[in-house]
Amino acid sequence: MSMSALRIAGSMFLLLPLLGWGQANTEKAQDDQQQVPAIAEPYQGGWSVPGDAVKEEAEKSRKDLEQPANFGAQQQLDHLRWDRNATLARNAGDIPAVDQRRLVELAMELNSTAPNSFEAHMANYYTQFPAPAAFDELERAADKGNAREELIAPRLVNAARKDDTAELTARAKDMKVRGRIAPPLYQVANDILASVEPGALLFAAGEMDAYPLWVEQYANGRSKDLFVADVRLLADPAYRALVWQHAKARGTVAAESGFIGALAAATSRPVYLSLALGADVMAPLKDRLYVTGLAMRLSSTPIDNLPLLEGRWDRLKKPLNAGPLSRNYLVPGSVLLTHYRAIGDEPRASRLEHELRTMARQLGATNALLRSGVLPH
Repeated sequence: MSMSALRIAGSMFLLLPLLGWGQANTEKAQDDQQQVPAIAEPYQGGWSVPGDAVKEEAEKSRKDLEQPANFGAQQQLDHLRWDRNATLARNAGDIPAVDQRRLVELAMELNSTAPNSFEAHMANYYTQFPAPAAFDELERAADKGNAREELIAPRLVNAARKDDTAELTARAKDMKVRGRIAPPLYQVANDILASVEPGALLFAAGEMDAYPLWVEQYANGRSKDLFVADVRLLADPAYRALVWQHAKARGTVAAESGFIGALAAATSRPVYLSLALGADVMAPLKDRLYVTGLAMRLSSTPIDNLPLLEGRWDRLKKPLNAGPLSRNYLVPGSVLLTHYRAIGDEPRASRLEHELRTMARQLGATNALLRSGVLPH
């Protein structure tokens, strides 16, 4: 095959940081008629923070620390969760060290004012995640409030961490019924499933892609031959060993740094990366990544990904109300558009360019496509 596919995939990598993961006002959370906790998690639609609210909350947070006794335990936990979600939205799904210290301070205050409470243990879970100690705190929280909604997602992650199929099935069903995953994220999950081959190993970013994927697999029975790994858990040696075992990889389990590349080189099982992963994960692998839809195939040998994209693009649901994940559709679309232009297929290039312009306009990503050269000025 021609090496053009590799060069196209490599050039589109430059588009990822331009599109971003969670812009400050990418999308407003959807309204929900049920009575629900005040704080919506990213997978529930709480994937953005209005700019003015960020400033107001930062000032409020400073004052709150000075007078923590003014708040009940639930308010303090909600405050911590709000800060956590805000920093995730502002920092492309990451929590910088300075913000992590801020969350630890809030957790310490909660542990001081409401020691050994459900809220205190959950605060410890959030600040210690993804370390194994976080899941010890989760168990302690469950002892205090076994039916609490805040436990649903952490329990799902814990089941995946332990690779407990029975528990994964139960937790995925609970997530489906009570977890309030934003409906567009299920469409994204199904598009990810349609972008990988059977029997693959897929590395997912976490809340917004892994959770709906696990629901589709273990609650709805779809693509159960696919192993979905949560990259956030790779800091745990036991979880890395588990993923290594699932891949039937050769040799010694790799360290966290470079784990995905080392795994792909040590297994015959196809390895894919969700487009929801950040550029920091993809950057070391960019010369071996091939866009196959809403995922990338990692391969040291050339992959003819363009026929796959041509066959899949029109079948993808492409929801434009899935928050920052909606922007990921512009990556495979841009790869395909570049291909059509390269082979001189003007009719298809024209149609796809019109579609991408429409999508980019609705997603607020037109400037990113102009800067990357995908769209002409």
